[in-house]
Amino acid sequence: MTARNIFVWVCAISLFVLLFVVVAYRRASRPRVIAVVPETTAQEIWESEHAGAAHAAHTFGWKVYWNAPSREDDFPLQARIVRRAIARNVAGLVLSPDHDVVLISAVEEALDKGIPTVIVGSPLGISPGNRLTFVVNDDAATGRLAAERAAKSLKPGDAVAILGLNPNLLSSIARANSFEQAASKLVPGVRFEEKLTTSVSSAEAEEVAEEVVRADPRLRVIVALNVSQSRAAYAALSNMGLTGKILLIACDQDLDLLYHLRSGAIDSVIAQNTYAMGYQAIESIHKQLTGGHVEPETVVPPVLITRENVDSEAVQQVLDMDWRVPE
Repeated sequence: MTARNIFVWVCAISLFVLLFVVVAYRRASRPRVIAVVPETTAQEIWESEHAGAAHAAHTFGWKVYWNAPSREDDFPLQARIVRRAIARNVAGLVLSPDHDVVLISAVEEALDKGIPTVIVGSPLGISPGNRLTFVVNDDAATGRLAAERAAKSLKPGDAVAILGLNPNLLSSIARANSFEQAASKLVPGVRFEEKLTTSVSSAEAEEVAEEVVRADPRLRVIVALNVSQSRAAYAALSNMGLTGKILLIACDQDLDLLYHLRSGAIDSVIAQNTYAMGYQAIESIHKQLTGGHVEPETVVPPVLITRENVDSEAVQQVLDMDWRVPE
């Protein structure tokens, strides 16, 4: 081989190595992405999670890919969104499951590919471990807070309606059970009327709420276990001229519910601190990917919101929905 040919080969190899280094550098320097998939994009409670996740991502040097179904009962679409995120080779996954069983297979696919996954809000029907962690609401505390609030308006023989009990969500079951246990101790002899549902139809939920109110003249309190049922219960009471006469305790926050809280039509809102959950979920993935210690499960306490504290700094932090961060 002549000196010229050797020179050409050396140049070609050098160019190849240079290109390889440049490509590798660009890939390494691309913003790392964590997928955040809430129950739905249609409720402000999850925009607070978005805000917490975005601020944590900015702090730790990540980017957030945010997507979810427009209805909280569209768990097939939620599963597809998760699988699309996996196909994009995201660095981590934050999921608020719409169903405690259906989403398990999608989560297992993420774990099989080595993607750290954090379940936010309601637990999934599998145990944490092996890159799977939980950052969930303290649903037992939610039930106890509702019971303590309801007890002020109850006496033995009175009835309480529990609306929105969803057998597909472990959080819903835990809230209802905790509420009944605590209320029974606080007011012995109180009666409970549970209404199961898996639908998010506002018309159907409102119709059920009106039927419950008409059926029992001893009804004194309604506990609505989610945003959709809280809206429906408010609408039913408003249509029947009973706002303020039957105590309405709402679980989970939304702007219209807070408006009705301020007007006195809703007694209280027991909020999930989804801002804190979103922040802690991103922090958990960051720690997993950088060799830090991560607790398998973190339980975040709910916040009781009333007319007296709704505008306090602490409550407004929980309700923060500003997910925009400096570029």
